[in-house]
Amino acid sequence: MSEPQDHWHRLARLARQAPRPAGEPAPFGFATRVAARWAAGGSPTPSIWDVLEVFSLRSLVVAGALMVAVGLASYDVATPGWTQQYTVADATFDPIFQE
Repeated sequence: MSEPQDHWHRLARLARQAPRPAGEPAPFGFATRVAARWAAGGSPTPSIWDVLEVFSLRSLVVAGALMVAVGLASYDVATPGWTQQYTVADATFDPIFQE
């Protein structure tokens, strides 16, 4: 009966002989972008102002979308037909409440 250490050594030896998997190639244009950023002296990490600019532009878009949604939701209130309906209802119920 063999020792567990023998199994481990045999497995490690076979693992060292196995061919290494080929790495995935870089995406198209990756090397060009990296070289261009290096030549321009750009930082690989964005500054706090870059992050703030992105978030402020996104929040501006969200605020605009909310403004349009609220405008569309309140469209019925702003139309003249809505006030006419309540004028008819007021004319109907006013005599009842005045008694």
